[in-house]
Parts: sequence; structure tokens; C-alpha cells
Amino acid sequence: MTTPAPVKSTARARRRAARTGPRPQLRMGLNGFLVAWLLPNLVMAALVAVLAVLPGLQAFGSLTPLLTVVGIAGLVVGLPLCLVVNFAFRHVLNQWVHVLAYALIGMLYGLVVLTQGAAGILPMLIPVIGFPAAVLMALGRMAARPLVQVVTPGQEAEAGSAAQTASPADPEPSERAARGA
Repeated sequence: MTTPAPVKSTARARRRAARTGPRPQLRMGLNGFLVAWLLPNLVMAALVAVLAVLPGLQAFGSLTPLLTVVGIAGLVVGLPLCLVVNFAFRHVLNQWVHVLAYALIGMLYGLVVLTQGAAGILPMLIPVIGFPAAVLMALGRMAARPLVQVVTPGQEAEAGSAAQTASPADPEPSERAARGA
């Protein structure tokens, strides 16, 4: 005797097809990325530059090398990781996840201090750079929230077909009839 093959539910197949189909995604333009990444880095560099010229802090030594560390961290750690986060989390529509990811990237800025040498008091600068960078990166990503748009694949196709049908190069049929073409 044989057992009949189980029949799969069509509702389950429709749900699976809906899950595997095109999903909406967040799209951040160049302006949004500049606000989310570059603006916090510029603010951090300005803060370090102001701290470097304060006379009370000169007793501890020059803070000018710290400006180089912050710049290197922004380019070597911040830029590629922010691009990776934007790409990897493009289907995550909750923007607070993106804000937390940017904060974690800011925390990694402190690790660049280790490239300057791990002797003496230098490793203690990791939180001095990491925590403010994390706060600034999170604030920068929050400031970029209005510059991010949710794009669904159906909207892209409709916008593309609407742009093609409304192109001035191809006149409407009534205009062609009026011209005698």
C-alpha cells in the first residue's frame, strides 16, 4: 500500500512567494550620506581642534596628533563601514537599527588609537575618541532620517514607465493628429 503525497497549501505557497519577491528598501542619496557620515566627522575634528588650542589642556601635552587619529578613523573605519551598513541593512525599514549601527561604527573609531602605538597612556584614549564619535555618528544618522526614502519595487517600475510616457520627445496621439502626421 502506498501513502499519497501530501498536498501543499496554496496559501502557504503564496506567502512564500510574497516573502521571496522584491522587498521595499531604504534609499539614501548623496546628501543623506554626507549628513550621516561627513557632518559628524567634521564636528569631531572641530571639537578636537578646539581642545588642542585650549591653554588649560596644554599642560597634558599637545592634542594635535589626536586630530590626525580622528581623521584617519573617519576615512579608514567610518567611510567603508557606513557604506557596508547602508548596503547590508537596505531592506531593514526600521531606521533606528541604522542609527544603532552608525553608533557602533563610531565606537570603532577609538580602536584607531591602537595603530599609533599601544604604550603608556595611549590606550586610555580609546573611549575618549570612541564614545563621542559614537554619539556624533548616531546623531548624524538621525539627522539624515528625513533624507532617506522608502522605495518599493513597484513604485520604481511605475515611475520609470510614467517618465517614459510623459517624455516630450514623443507627442501624444492627439498632438500628432493636429500636426497632420
